[in-house]
Amino acid sequence: MLENRRSLIIYVYSTKQIRQLKKYGLIYYVSDSMHYVVMYINSNNYDLVTEKLKKLKLVKKVLSSPYIGLYNDLSQKEDIDDQKDDDEY
Repeated sequence: MLENRRSLIIYVYSTKQIRQLKKYGLIYYVSDSMHYVVMYINSNNYDLVTEKLKKLKLVKKVLSSPYIGLYNDLSQKEDIDDQKDDDEY
């Protein structure tokens, strides 16, 4: 069974101590120049893990990925107003 996961964007002071973050979730990407980490964590532990990450000294800021709030179901025809736009031209 697949776990529901959420993405976190974690800004850090230095990328030298990124190995400490491995125990909290799956590290997907590390930007050395911009000093941030993209990490996936299980959604059922989301609140607990974000609070623990904010308490770490190497972490500057923890943001939730905006993807969870985006509407991604484009199969419903009534939500798309392309037909009205085509009639105007």
